[in-house]
Amino acid sequence: MSSTTSASSTARPKRPSHYAERARAGDETWLEDCIEDVLGLRVSDAQREICRSVASNQKTLVVTANGLGKSYILAAIANAWLYVLYPATVLATSGTEKKMKRTFCKPVEALHDSALDGAGLPGEFKHRPERIDFPDDPEHWFEATSPQDAGELEGVHSAYHLSIIEEADKDDVDAETVDAMDSLVTDERDRMIAIANPPVDETNIVADLLDKPTWNDVSFSSFASHNVQVELGEAEGPQIDGLATLWKIKEDWREFNEEDWPGVEEARTVSDPTSPEFRDNLDQRWYRRRAGVIPPAGASANRPWTVDDVKAAWERAPSSTRVTPYGTGIDFARAGDETVVASIHADRCVVHYAESGTNHTQQESRIRHGHGEFGGLDDYPAHPGALDAVGEGSGIADRLCQAYPDFHRFNAGQTADDDVEYKDCWTEALAVFGRWLKEGGCIQDRDLYEQALVAARVVEYEEKFYASHGDDGAEVLVATSKQAIKDQLDGSRSPDYLDAAIMAAFAAEGKRAGGGTSGTGVWGSN
Repeated sequence: MSSTTSASSTARPKRPSHYAERARAGDETWLEDCIEDVLGLRVSDAQREICRSVASNQKTLVVTANGLGKSYILAAIANAWLYVLYPATVLATSGTEKKMKRTFCKPVEALHDSALDGAGLPGEFKHRPERIDFPDDPEHWFEATSPQDAGELEGVHSAYHLSIIEEADKDDVDAETVDAMDSLVTDERDRMIAIANPPVDETNIVADLLDKPTWNDVSFSSFASHNVQVELGEAEGPQIDGLATLWKIKEDWREFNEEDWPGVEEARTVSDPTSPEFRDNLDQRWYRRRAGVIPPAGASANRPWTVDDVKAAWERAPSSTRVTPYGTGIDFARAGDETVVASIHADRCVVHYAESGTNHTQQESRIRHGHGEFGGLDDYPAHPGALDAVGEGSGIADRLCQAYPDFHRFNAGQTADDDVEYKDCWTEALAVFGRWLKEGGCIQDRDLYEQALVAARVVEYEEKFYASHGDDGAEVLVATSKQAIKDQLDGSRSPDYLDAAIMAAFAAEGKRAGGGTSGTGVWGSN
């Protein structure tokens, strides 16, 4: 992702000494001018403010919404710092080490090699660890390191040092990491910059830094994105791939807040904590991703579905008479629970069968061949199914998977099919069922209705970063555990009806992360 575009200038770049003199004289514009002149980039208004804060303040904390190009401007600052100041060192770390190599180190390398109209800057970029070496001058360097290793460089000093902490809101960055990077800032010539998305709450290290008077705070909403500024006629230049657009902001407003788009000015105003019209009841994701602020106490929790969604699903009449299910979910009873079979028939969720106890031999026969009004799975053409038999040892799950090749085991704790959005299959299945409800799904069973209501009140999403997700790690959604629902159901009851329903929706949407031949796959087993 690029956050800048080529500057249109035919003048030869100025010598490093020109910018060094301006830096020593306290000129706050030297850094942005060097980036445009030497690296050949156009600096946006938001990036310009970041550059000026670094030039004028010993410590800068940048807390921004998504889509501003903050990692790219850090890469440009690192190169300009080494090119102009001498002897200089730059040490960078990140709360997302794998992602840092792609979003920060690769731009550092690209800008270093393409600067000065393709001639490149002094020094050689190397890997493992990512660094810029000057063979004849070991006191002049750039290096990227993990947060755990930052402390090993305490005591390393130069005339001009720059400490960089990217993704400072992530769990791997803690007070010790900040202290280690801060220890390298020893006099008024040194600088430190930390860049982060707004944390979820006040317990994060970023919230602590926001309270410290020694840090200069710079914050932006997604409305400060270069692309948005261009669309609104507030800036000139072409659109830049990867930066936030007005279209995306509008889409996120509708999705996160479940409200019609109010217009740019109103959305800006109600998202600004300094405005008397600031709203504290918007979705937490909107505050963090688009407003660029810590969610206020009254912010709406991010939930798979709401109480109103469940009540609407209970009250509306289905429009479909589809017989063959799109997907079936089966939750098998453990001691004190019920075995429940539920299916998604277009806009209807039908509970076909429910029986207490663990007589699985009898239950298997009734599930396959029918019982009462339920004709059994044998009555239906082949369709996807998911079944949860964790802790059940009779072999019923394996036999059903063999009998119905499109059925597979569901393991709530396994990695999600969409592992860059959700932590596990439990979280993803909740999201799928929630979408089905919001899109007009109908609930016709009282027990399912009551359990879905309980879940609407207690289940929330939390955003957490996991290095094991995606190619370079990802910040994914993690749902409240099932135990929270059980606690609201007198502590002893399991939400069997809800489990069967969310698995039916999961299967209906074709979610299957595992592989295998017919009857041997596992839902969510990658």
